[in-house]
Amino acid sequence: AAQFLQPLFPEGLIHQTQAYGVVGMAGFFAGCANAPISTIIMVSELTGEYRLLIPTMWVSTLCFLLMRRYNLYEQQVPTRLESPAHRGDFIVDVLEGIRVEEVYQKNRTLRMIPESMPLEQIVHIVADTHQHYFPVVSENGRLVGIFSSDDVRSYLYNESIWQLANAGDVMTVNPITITPDDNLNTALKHFTAKNLDELPVVSSSDRGVILGMLRRKETIGCYNRRLVELKKGMDDDSVLQVPD
Repeated sequence: AAQFLQPLFPEGLIHQTQAYGVVGMAGFFAGCANAPISTIIMVSELTGEYRLLIPTMWVSTLCFLLMRRYNLYEQQVPTRLESPAHRGDFIVDVLEGIRVEEVYQKNRTLRMIPESMPLEQIVHIVADTHQHYFPVVSENGRLVGIFSSDDVRSYLYNESIWQLANAGDVMTVNPITITPDDNLNTALKHFTAKNLDELPVVSSSDRGVILGMLRRKETIGCYNRRLVELKKGMDDDSVLQVPD
């Protein structure tokens, strides 16, 4: 077949008829395995030169488009999105593409606790609100710490202590914070490092100014929505498949 096709091309374009065989095998594998990029790289490495790179790219791409709905490997998943081997990298890529500013609720009511507020008063605030984490602020309104309702609950077993303690005694100083410019991958690392459910969102220019709270479930929910969008986009791309 190669000797038959040789006269059809301009003289000198193809010096060795064996090249047809190499490019043909590359196209066959690219189509059957649905792996055009890997095939192009393999041909370049096996032949030790790059003169066949352009022909291989054309043939592999054409065979891939013609054979997209067929597959030599029954267990091969349609996209990287569904691949267990790429799942870890894919999660990081998705999360790094989303900023905290896009996720946290800027208009949510957030109860701030003065550092000097008695614990006896804090108990009533905790009981009257659905808020779980409470930022602690200084007299000039700057973030100095944070505590959860669980932290308060641990003081209630000793009546003599909780009647004397204040927010400064209960809070965690130097809390982990994030800024609106951080991505969700950074936020998720903070969530998992300390097993937290919420993180204070502070100003990028002044970390003493608290802007709101980012919830872990908001992060996961945003990730799931982005996955659905990506999968829908990949399904829409399937219209490139050649119909029967």
